[in-house]
Amino acid sequence: MATSPISRRRTDLDLLRVVACIGIVLAHALLIYAAEPRYHVKSAAPWAPATILYEIFRVAILPLFFTLAGWSAVGALRRRTPARFLRERVLRVLLPLFAGILLLGPVIKWIELQQGRDLRLGGFRLVTPPDYGFVAFLGRYLTRIDTMTWSHLWFLAYLFIISVVTLPALRWLAARPPVAEVPGRLAVYLPAVGFAVLIAGTGGYWPFLPNLAQDWANMLWFIACFGLGAMLAAWPGYETRLRAEAWGLLALGLVGFIVELWLGPSTLGRIAVGLCAWGWIGGGLGIAGRYPPPPSRLLDWLGEATMPVYVLHHIPVLLLGVWLLAFGWGPVSTILGVWLGATAITLLVYRFCVRPFAGPRLLVGMPPASPGARPG
Repeated sequence: MATSPISRRRTDLDLLRVVACIGIVLAHALLIYAAEPRYHVKSAAPWAPATILYEIFRVAILPLFFTLAGWSAVGALRRRTPARFLRERVLRVLLPLFAGILLLGPVIKWIELQQGRDLRLGGFRLVTPPDYGFVAFLGRYLTRIDTMTWSHLWFLAYLFIISVVTLPALRWLAARPPVAEVPGRLAVYLPAVGFAVLIAGTGGYWPFLPNLAQDWANMLWFIACFGLGAMLAAWPGYETRLRAEAWGLLALGLVGFIVELWLGPSTLGRIAVGLCAWGWIGGGLGIAGRYPPPPSRLLDWLGEATMPVYVLHHIPVLLLGVWLLAFGWGPVSTILGVWLGATAITLLVYRFCVRPFAGPRLLVGMPPASPGARPG
């Protein structure tokens, strides 16, 4: 799939990024049937298995993304000055956010309104579908800020702010020699306690409306995830202990998830969320580190595709959701059709419309193509 040499990147972390990206697409397909009402396209009635599966992805995938981003930030600052790091954050995070709001947002918002739904930064409401066409709507979208949407791209806004706010700590960690000392067994379980106290103390996780203004509790949690990832990059010995305790951490995550489902939005439920989140993040990092995939061009290709796929996948998910719901298929067939179809469509768009061209690469947060590299 590529002519460049096989990379020497951390294949375990690249694999986790690919799995997390695939998981995000599946989570959005599950949201069509999950009990969570705040989504662009919904089935007539929720389906309990979709609600449970979506909750698994929500409690594990989002914090994993921020953890991996923190690890990558320290690695980047070991090779770049802070000024260059911030410039790259603008080009590879902020630019795709604004490009997505202007280029993808109108289609996402139009699909949403056609379904009689309106998700705004202030909340969610049911509305009457518009009686005018898309061209007329486009003029309103581009001239009225209250009509715009960042949809799933809220993650990029949060990531940019967190990267700027934590830059002094990131610089300090990047300048330190990596710590090889392996801590005791208890140390790898302490982040679970920290997450639990933070989420319960701030009332985070429920409800989830990422609008920056009213979501400060979750912002603090994501900062903690990001900071933990940065710490892992500076402390390889801690990763060694994670690999040894991987199965115990996964068990902690499973117990925490069962308790979360049982107790729901409550103080004890939020404590369970913290235990579950770190159990599955730490366990996932540990398992991937124990059994890293061999370097390959396929993994390099998929790893490079994660950011573009994240940015681009939502329109195919929503279009397929509207189309397949009209057939009256069961939840399993519809969810699988949306997930697999959207993944395939997005990868094809990436391969033929984004990867070979400088402009689209820039808009989805990719670096310029290597000189002499052929698209593959």
